[in-house]
Amino acid sequence: MFALLKWMKRRIVLLLCLAGFASPFIFIQLTDWFYYSSLIGWILGFICISSAYVIVSRRPDEEPAGEQ
Repeated sequence: MFALLKWMKRRIVLLLCLAGFASPFIFIQLTDWFYYSSLIGWILGFICISSAYVIVSRRPDEEPAGEQ
């Protein structure tokens, strides 16, 4: 379980970016089910990309040598 958390911690920005770019396309496919789903997809995509940007801007430039 700790290995999965460590993997997610190192790859969270990549996962957020992938989710951010994919969510509008996924939610556009759900337009027949819910009329405003494309709007919700764009909003979720923006939130994911913004969260990734905040994480990258707060992360130190160099990681400690013990965590590699």
